Amino acid sequence: MVQSKSWTPELEGLRGFASLWVLLGHICLLTQCPIPLLYDPGMGVDLFILLSGYLMAKNYQERAEKEPWNSVNTWQKFWLRRLFRIAPLYYLLLIVALIFGAWFGEMREIISNAWPTTTTLSSRYADRSLINIFSHLTFVFGLIPSLSYRTVLPDWSIGLEMQYYLIFPFIMLIIMRFGFAISAVMLMLFCLAARWLLPDYFNAFPMPSMILIKLPLFLAGMLISQAIRHRQIRYMGLALLAPVVAWQMRIAENHLRLIMECLLIAGMTGLLWQPQKRTRLTELFNYPRYLLTRPVSLFLGDVSYSVYLLHLMIVIPVIGLLVQTTAFSHLPSFVRFMAAACLCLPVTYLIALGLYHKVEKPGIALGKRMIGNPAAQPQREARSALTVGLLLMR
Repeated sequence: MVQSKSWTPELEGLRGFASLWVLLGHICLLTQCPIPLLYDPGMGVDLFILLSGYLMAKNYQERAEKEPWNSVNTWQKFWLRRLFRIAPLYYLLLIVALIFGAWFGEMREIISNAWPTTTTLSSRYADRSLINIFSHLTFVFGLIPSLSYRTVLPDWSIGLEMQYYLIFPFIMLIIMRFGFAISAVMLMLFCLAARWLLPDYFNAFPMPSMILIKLPLFLAGMLISQAIRHRQIRYMGLALLAPVVAWQMRIAENHLRLIMECLLIAGMTGLLWQPQKRTRLTELFNYPRYLLTRPVSLFLGDVSYSVYLLHLMIVIPVIGLLVQTTAFSHLPSFVRFMAAACLCLPVTYLIALGLYHKVEKPGIALGKRMIGNPAAQPQREARSALTVGLLLMR
């Protein structure tokens, strides 16, 4: 695949390890193996959010000359790109999740019986009501607390992502009017104010699937893009406000997550910053860059979306069947984790590879065809004019 000159291969590796973090984190949770940091798959999702904010801002600014920010046509192209990147695979796996929802619920109940601390409402997996199906097809479920967590898929974050895509062009218009720094701070403070003005609405969400809960982290990713683009570290300083605001919102946040989110922001900035001269600090990031650009890391990045969306449909049945048919629950916690990981990872990545080639890539290609290739339009017009000229000469 040919990449643009501005393509940063480290991003693919980061995305791949973020999805692996979420996968292993859920195995930790469901086998009750409290490995530090890994035990919190939400941190992997936070890394995805930072990457999403970074990439959206980076790509939008790089296309600004051809696709002006204040053009409705630009918004339509942006939304179509994102829809066809997300929706084809999501709709396919949503159908599977709805068809086999009751069985996934049974497997989840078995795990909950073995480890009551993992208990969740297993009946939510089997919800085939029209309102649940419609809300998931239209991606509005993330705004409705009672519907935001109703399938086996980790799709609360997909609904969150789609909300971000919806408002992103308008965020860029605000930035065009007030500048990056002022706009980001204003929007973070708006999220904080909304949290305290609408406490019951915010507290009703079982997962942080509503955009205002996680918008500060998306903005942090955008600020990282601005810091790297203009080589101004002050934007990274502003990005570090996001975890503080999230902590003050008091939704699924604690001191450890606050520290880790700050480290993720600083680490991402250092990793993606292209140094003009070698220093001890820049050399510190050379080894992570090397690891993230290896073929295996790029492979993990390619299949990351498929792995993320698919993994619970593999992990829950595998662990449920192990608990049901063996003495799995009596094994030491680390042995349980390793056994489940060894079974789940190969299956998940093999299926994800097929989904990437058969569903994701064709979906992306279809989106590009629908948008059309603006660069090729003048060539098509020139060919048409030449053809007409030749016909008139005959």
